[in-house]
Amino acid sequence: MLGSGETIAAISTPLGEGGIGIIRISGEEAFTIAKKVFVPRKRGPSPGYPRSHRLYYGHVFSGRGELIDEVLLSFMKAPHTYTREDTVEINCHSGVYTLRMILQEVLRAGARPARAGEFTRRAFLNGRIDLGQAESILKLIRARSEEGAKAAAANLEGRLSQQIKELRERMLELLARVEAHLDFPEELEDDSGLENELRKELAQMSEMLKKMEGGAERGAVMQEGLVSAIVGKPNAGKSSLLNALLQEQRAIVHELPGTTRDPLEGYLTVRGYPLRLIDTAGIHGTADPVEQAGIKKAEDAVSDARLLILVLDGSTAWSEDDEAVASLISPGQLVVIVVNKIDLPQKINKAIIGERFGQYPVVRTAAIKNEGVERLEETIAGLLDRDLGAVSAESPVMTHLRHARTVEEARDHIERALEASLGEPIEMAMIDLREAWEKLGEITGETVSEELLDKIFSEFCIGK
Repeated sequence: MLGSGETIAAISTPLGEGGIGIIRISGEEAFTIAKKVFVPRKRGPSPGYPRSHRLYYGHVFSGRGELIDEVLLSFMKAPHTYTREDTVEINCHSGVYTLRMILQEVLRAGARPARAGEFTRRAFLNGRIDLGQAESILKLIRARSEEGAKAAAANLEGRLSQQIKELRERMLELLARVEAHLDFPEELEDDSGLENELRKELAQMSEMLKKMEGGAERGAVMQEGLVSAIVGKPNAGKSSLLNALLQEQRAIVHELPGTTRDPLEGYLTVRGYPLRLIDTAGIHGTADPVEQAGIKKAEDAVSDARLLILVLDGSTAWSEDDEAVASLISPGQLVVIVVNKIDLPQKINKAIIGERFGQYPVVRTAAIKNEGVERLEETIAGLLDRDLGAVSAESPVMTHLRHARTVEEARDHIERALEASLGEPIEMAMIDLREAWEKLGEITGETVSEELLDKIFSEFCIGK
């Protein structure tokens, strides 16, 4: 960071076997440290070595002179770097021990290990990006869908930050006009004009913030995945359905009921929507303490789920276990009813299904044969289209729940300011307007505490 003499280093790629691994070094001594461990292939480097933003081929040796790896090394001069500090990246072969040995040599040469998110934190502190953009980097890395990645990339470019900054400037101008009037009231013969202007501005600000909130839930779903649970009585075909949706053998499928005792989880994308799908233990009455524990976990998973896929065994009659499963549905949950095993003679009473689940879509499947699964995916996507709605082209998609909550809190302050402007002294409205201005600054990092910065950047990996 600016004013810091410390040079940091870390492995910036996932550990494991691969074609390329990268060690990143950032700080005032980055070039000096890199030259201690790197030997260019060409003896007698060209004048001006090392030149910024050029790749050099050579080798990294240990302090004992032992060859560690052949590498490509890039020297990048500040400020045209990720952190706006002198930066070096060592591109080597990706292997756990190779990367660790090179990093160890870099640390011996004078760098210290980077903390979680420290490279991005330096980019923020050095003014290359604001806090909202920094968080978008993490969301881009973690995106669970194409739409989520695109939204994070747009915010990394500053789409959300720009709207927040423009709105804060508008708030500041309004504060300045009102405060000037309060300081020099004699220059304004009639207060009503200013008060009308204040109310009009506050109403427009509230509407702008409301539009920003509009895509928050959709943005969160596209980033994190919608928590979804498959629930049903034992042997209804829940695990077969999970495998059919995931298109892989993730769950153990057996004709014996109760095979699944602990919740199984998998991620899949259904028509562009990322789902965090949980296959639960069969819900039924039992005296077995192990099964009871599994059922309790299943019930907890169901209560946490936004989307519930309730599986009924079409080849068996309606039972008390089915009734127990149906009773788990909570108000507000998205629910799809799946009548499974339609390839077998049907014994379930259709009238009961209509009576118990008339308000929910019903899909019929033979999951083990992959029949009806595509129809199920279409039904789930249709439910989510209606529930999450479309995103306004005018408003950025908020991909971070912190941003959504902050915008909501700012709008609450604006609403209180608008209410105060109708019957209280104008100074009272200004208190909440200033609070809204301060609150929105937490998104861009202009009014943020050190404690919040620590919390945000602790979520990053060490090499980012």
